[in-house]
Amino acid sequence: MTKNRQNNIRIKRQKLKRRVIAAALLTGMGLMLTGCGEKQTENALAYRKIGMNAMAEGNYAEAIDNFQLALDQSKGQIRNLELDICMQKAEALYLNNQPEEAIAVCDAVLAYDKSYASAYYLRGNLYLQQGDSKKALADYEQAAKYADADYEIYIQLYVNLNRAGMKEEGEKYLNEALELKGKGRYHLTNRGYIYYLMGDYEKAKEQLLQAVAIEQKEGEDDKAELYLAQTAEQLGDEQTATQYYKAYAENHADDSVVLEELGNMAMEKGDYADACAYYQKGLQTTNPSNEQLLRRGEIAALEQMYEFEQAKDKMAQYVLDYPEDEQAAREYLFLKTRTAVADQIEEEKQAAEEAAQAAEGSGEDAVSEDGADNTGQ
Repeated sequence: MTKNRQNNIRIKRQKLKRRVIAAALLTGMGLMLTGCGEKQTENALAYRKIGMNAMAEGNYAEAIDNFQLALDQSKGQIRNLELDICMQKAEALYLNNQPEEAIAVCDAVLAYDKSYASAYYLRGNLYLQQGDSKKALADYEQAAKYADADYEIYIQLYVNLNRAGMKEEGEKYLNEALELKGKGRYHLTNRGYIYYLMGDYEKAKEQLLQAVAIEQKEGEDDKAELYLAQTAEQLGDEQTATQYYKAYAENHADDSVVLEELGNMAMEKGDYADACAYYQKGLQTTNPSNEQLLRRGEIAALEQMYEFEQAKDKMAQYVLDYPEDEQAAREYLFLKTRTAVADQIEEEKQAAEEAAQAAEGSGEDAVSEDGADNTGQ
């Protein structure tokens, strides 16, 4: 056997060994078994759905447990489904303040598939959060390399780096994304949003108008209307902005996550009444997975509108339903204090008004009596 052939066999064995170890890490199983029955797949999808709902509600520990249960159904088989669930588990670990565990999951995924862009992206986020910009930038570079036409990764790379004070490094990825080829609605929408992020609002408008036209023709839906509304705002066209915000909300009237997003955007702009309306519409949808976030948003909007009594009443029920939210419990005490002070001020004001009216009435009686005496003289 030649030396080159021996080396090739050794490399193949090492790769296989890494894939087996990665599979064990991903699923918690020590064996690579073949086949994954239909029932196991259904169970995996069910646990995954529970995990996603828990994530939306901020119950990250519960999400982690359910994502692991979903992975356990695979019996060691690794498919795109399992890789996707692994990334969701890693994200839940990240949000649950378990960065090292999240990195370990990303490491395992990349040991199994070195071209998995999402794993590089999330691990880069974790390194960036830890202040290791060198490792973060290296992972971001790999994420972009394997992103293909996934505009979301390019855009998020920019957003993350911009927030970290590395705007120039982030703009590199926006420019790379603009080089992607394509003339369909998906490309037009994302290119328009990229121009929006770059501050080129006229180009953004041009791309997004085309995307919306195709969207309306095909009956499909994406974020083109939302981005166009934001672009119109930057161009000072409030009428057009309102038109497209309304259209976007109407097209997502049954999507509680979108309505929460619109509420959050309105809060950032200081449009608290609109924000409250979006949160309330979200709560009116059927079984909203993000009910807790919608209720917190509604309470926050009511506070900003100085509707402290309504906010207090809703917070009273909220803390009963979500006792683990310690911040909400503290805020509830604050709201009770605010409403108690407001009630006291109102009582004092009312008492002062009554005293003033009484004094005024006494003065009129005295004048009347003096007038009668003078007439009698």
